[in-house]
Amino acid sequence: MRDYKIIEAARLAHRQFWRATSDESTGDKQANKVTKAWQKGVVSNDIQCEVPIKEDLKEKIDLIDRSANMAYEMKVSGKNPHNEFYRDIFKVIIYNQHHGKKLNGLVFITEQDGADKLNKGLGRTVKELLAQYKLYIAVVGI
Repeated sequence: MRDYKIIEAARLAHRQFWRATSDESTGDKQANKVTKAWQKGVVSNDIQCEVPIKEDLKEKIDLIDRSANMAYEMKVSGKNPHNEFYRDIFKVIIYNQHHGKKLNGLVFITEQDGADKLNKGLGRTVKELLAQYKLYIAVVGI
């Protein structure tokens, strides 16, 4: 039930360190603090943080659970989660193109309002499409 622990750690870090703000710099610092606390709370031999998707790209996946071959990404603020969601899907696809051991999917974690929006409409359709290609996508609210 590692999935549950990873998501609960994200919820805890979010509750501890995130405060909605209109100041972009403050928001960025808080989001970084949430992500680092989340990663620190779950890192282990099987769970790696900040995994590069391709050698010559700076893009990284927040967490990979090697025991389940599952990627986890968190969008801390509730603002425009769809932008990160679709970008993170492409990060998993590119990762799979450049690594021998493929990821089975992505768990995208964001505030509940954003998760609700992504679990219907185009977001739901994209998840269903990717399932046909054996790529599991879940959107979870915190």
